[in-house]
Amino acid sequence: MMEFVAAQPEEYRAPVMELISGGAVMVAVMLHLDFADEPIRLSNRNVPFTDLKWGHEWGAGGGLLVGLPEVTGGDGQLAPFREYQLGMPDEMIDNDQSETWAAGVVAMVGDVSNYRGRDAGLFLQLFDPETEAPEGHPFAVDIGFMDRMTVSVLRGGAIVRLTTESLLARKGVPPYGMLTYFDQKRRHATDEGLQFVTEAGKLIKWTDW
Repeated sequence: MMEFVAAQPEEYRAPVMELISGGAVMVAVMLHLDFADEPIRLSNRNVPFTDLKWGHEWGAGGGLLVGLPEVTGGDGQLAPFREYQLGMPDEMIDNDQSETWAAGVVAMVGDVSNYRGRDAGLFLQLFDPETEAPEGHPFAVDIGFMDRMTVSVLRGGAIVRLTTESLLARKGVPPYGMLTYFDQKRRHATDEGLQFVTEAGKLIKWTDW
């Protein structure tokens, strides 16, 4: 707890310490997706707010459902990935625009250059329960890079699934600095670039930088 408080700017340490020492803490979940055309910043609050660190406005995403599974990976496995699930209920979609809306989401998923390799982050923000204003700087829960995105349009709404690669994954470098055909196929099913590497009994060794 003390390390968390010490990471805050000096002017926020005392009020932040007071907040987290109470019986209940008001916290907002913040999701940042750095799309090239327009970054998305949402929170699980019902009203937007401006953070005290970057000065960004975080939109009201109280109607959205965000899921984040446990981190997987370990020795001998591929570097861990995370999958965000962003559920958009039918109430958020204008019935008169449902067809064009669905087409827009599909186009967004297909525009890989707009998101792949760009930043994604999940943050928490403390709030003063009396004023309902943000207190202190946001703190990171998960930081990574966007990788793959899929969408399922259902009768009750839509679900967008976004896979992100952790900073620990070294942005695509396989574990132990080796890359094999089967590793590459698990990451990118249609990539045949390393088809004959295993048969030749050779491995590609990545540099340490």
